[in-house]
Amino acid sequence: MDHFPIRIIAELSGVPATTLRAWERRYGLLQPGRAPSGHRLYTPADLERVKRVVRLLDAGLPIREAAKQVKQGRDGALPSHPREHWQVLRRRLLNCLGGFDQQKLDGLYNEALSLYPFDLVCEQLITPLLQALAERWPQRPAAIAEEHFFSAYLRNKLGSRLHHEAPRSRGRPLLLACVPAERHEIGLLMFALALLGRGYRVIYLGPDLPLEQIGPVVERTGAVAVVLSATTRMPDLSALSELIDRLGIPLCLGGAQAEAQAEPIRACGAYPIGGQIPLALSLIEQLAPAHG
Repeated sequence: MDHFPIRIIAELSGVPATTLRAWERRYGLLQPGRAPSGHRLYTPADLERVKRVVRLLDAGLPIREAAKQVKQGRDGALPSHPREHWQVLRRRLLNCLGGFDQQKLDGLYNEALSLYPFDLVCEQLITPLLQALAERWPQRPAAIAEEHFFSAYLRNKLGSRLHHEAPRSRGRPLLLACVPAERHEIGLLMFALALLGRGYRVIYLGPDLPLEQIGPVVERTGAVAVVLSATTRMPDLSALSELIDRLGIPLCLGGAQAEAQAEPIRACGAYPIGGQIPLALSLIEQLAPAHG
């Protein structure tokens, strides 16, 4: 294949189409051809250029510098403090949260997503911010309210993005839910969106799902794996083991509790995938590839 539509470039690189178009418009990083229909067409060289930018972003460069280096063919050099721009952005967002300023929060959040791959924004921005907010609980009189403010904002933003992007996926289906009594779903929402970026079709069932509901959903949808999130709660492992025997497909458990209790989880036949999105994606792709 000599040319790819933007959808294929996005899937192969992990960079959303909206971000690719922003890089093209702002930094002249790509100069795609056009199909007779007017749709963008990219070459294998374009794909490699995008992947080189992603490697620099993963190393901590801001997008402006990464694009410049790749265009000039000198993308081996890194600055001495490559992640300072993420620290600055996190401080600005914390200030917005401290003032409960949704307008400024929205501007900074949308700017980050327009310039950087979603997985990187989760890793460098959203997850560290949630951790910082939790650590501020003892020091600030409204710290719990700040965390609730940000969590409510993220549920709306991530849920809307999931609703918008999910119908476009054509990969194999995965079922995602939180274990019984687990109400914390931000991590699972981020993981659902990361899976969509890898080509999976996601069946998202949200927080606090009874285990007995999973079997009928798998049967009706043909899901090739189940991913359950356990951030603050652990399911009954004997019930989980019985469910795994009935399903006959991989069942993965992610989140903080899955990291803390990896061995008992393995003993019941499930796969602990922890709370780090890149590692969890790699494990899922080994167990149940998006395209079989």
